[in-house]
This record gives sequence, structure tokens and C-alpha cells, in this order.
Amino acid sequence: MNNDNKTAPKYSRRHQLEQILPRLSREHLEHFLLETALRDIELRETLLIHFGEYLNTSDPEEAKYRETLQRMITRHQNQTGFINLESAQKLSAMLESLLESARQATTPPSKTIDLCMAMISSMPTLGDHMDDSEGHIYRLMRVTCVVLWECFSVLPPESQAQVFNRLLSEYANPIYLDLDLDSFLLALLKDLAKSNREWQKACLHQQDRLLKEVKDDKWRKNYLLEQLNDLLVTWHKK
Repeated sequence: MNNDNKTAPKYSRRHQLEQILPRLSREHLEHFLLETALRDIELRETLLIHFGEYLNTSDPEEAKYRETLQRMITRHQNQTGFINLESAQKLSAMLESLLESARQATTPPSKTIDLCMAMISSMPTLGDHMDDSEGHIYRLMRVTCVVLWECFSVLPPESQAQVFNRLLSEYANPIYLDLDLDSFLLALLKDLAKSNREWQKACLHQQDRLLKEVKDDKWRKNYLLEQLNDLLVTWHKK
């Protein structure tokens, strides 16, 4: 049997990079990364999100993340402001990659939650301007809530309360119900409040307030009543 036609082993991109990077000097690597990031918008924004904590600015992290996410969204919009299916796939992949990176142990939990909150507040923009025929928004919302839940328990009590109240306030925005995203937020709130009576009261109060605001919208009123009953059953408050 002729072995001359045997192909050489194909190394993965990761393996190739692991061979190259140790041989580069720090100066060479810094210069290459800087020049590449200046030309590559997606790489630049990814670096700014992951390492924005090192910037000398007094702006809250969540606000910086929102600005960065908005720039990413704007870049994928066409002239009419719409994000077509192909661009939606690319943008969603980028956003999911950011979330996956943020859930790594090397990222401080507070930074990860800031990114998650910025991501959640960006969902209405995506819902209004993106072709979501493939369910990208639902997947992003689900992953975002999971990542936030994973980090929540390691926060100090005061920070936990701040995040919970921020989520509760966000949930009250009717746009999430219009986009069928409210259930993700309510499921997260319900789980976070399962051992905290004060938070449970806050959720029930918020649900009661939303019910009073719907007025003659029978469908929305019935939907909110179903959610309220579910909360009562979950927390054994019947």
C-alpha cells in the first residue's frame, strides 16, 4: 500500500495559536492587538466590553456596556434601521459569545451582572428592529437570565438587593410583555425571591400594580392574573 498520499495531521486553530503566542514578545503582541482592534470594529468592541473596567471613567459599568451593545446593534442595521436575518445571525452569535465569556470564573460577578442587565435592557431595541424568525431574542434572553442567576448568589446582600430591585423595575416595563419576554424575567425574579419574604411581597405588589394599570385590556389582565396565581402557588401563600 502506497503511503505517499497520506495527508499531514491537521492541527486545530487553537493548537496553532498555542504554538505561536508564546514565541511573541509582549511588545509585538500588544502592537499587533492594538492595530488589529483599531481596524476590526467587532474585536474592538469585544475588548471594550471584557476589559472596560480598566478604563479611567466614573461611568457605571452597565451604562458603558449599554453604549457598547448599542454600537454593535447599530452596525448591523441597514439604512432603514432594520437588522435582516443574516445580520441577526451574526449579531446574535457575537452577543452569545460575550455572555459565554462573561460567565467565566476570571470575570468578576458584578461585571458579569452589569453586562447581563445591559443585555436585558437592549432586548426591546432588538425586538423592534431585528428579524427574529429564528428565535435569537428568546435564546439571548434565556442565556442572559441563566448567566445572571449563576452570579447572583456570590454577590454581597446589599448588591443582591440592588440587582433584584433593578430586575423588578425592568420587568414592569410593558415592552417585555409585548415581546413575550416577560416570562423570562418573572421566572428569574420568582426563583431569586423564593427564600426572601420581602422580595416576594415586592413582586406581588408589582404584579398588583400592573393589574391596576391594564384597565380594559382583558387579555393582558387575565395573563397577569395567571402569573399572580403562579407566584402565590410557588411561594405557598394561598
